[in-house]
Amino acid sequence: MEVKRYKPKLDKLFFIIFIPTALLMLGFTVLACFEPTSLWIMIPTDLFTFYFLLSPLFGYVELGESTVLIRYGLILKREIPYAKIRDVVKERSFIAEAMLSLKNSFDHVKIKYNTFDVTIVSVVENDELILDLQNRCYKI
Repeated sequence: MEVKRYKPKLDKLFFIIFIPTALLMLGFTVLACFEPTSLWIMIPTDLFTFYFLLSPLFGYVELGESTVLIRYGLILKREIPYAKIRDVVKERSFIAEAMLSLKNSFDHVKIKYNTFDVTIVSVVENDELILDLQNRCYKI
């Protein structure tokens, strides 16, 4: 089997939230320049916020030989062996049940693995991802 990579799907809502948040954070940082001691709070807060707002742009799902590799951004990743996957479901909802998820749109794929673990991914080709996972996982 070849290695296949899926790009993340970003809805318009993601950009509607990202752009005003970024402008607000930059505006508050510029205002904080008048009080230099407040920059000790604003600069780390800006970096933290921009990391979590920009990290979905660098995420992806990669189907390898024996595992699914999910990159949640620049730092975080998760490897799930095909043998551990119990179910793959396509859903449409605004909220994510998983604390750590690559969910940037309303349409997403919920991957259930182990006994109670769940992760949620939103890729451009959700249907193709489900078919590939069903072909590679024998339990589904």
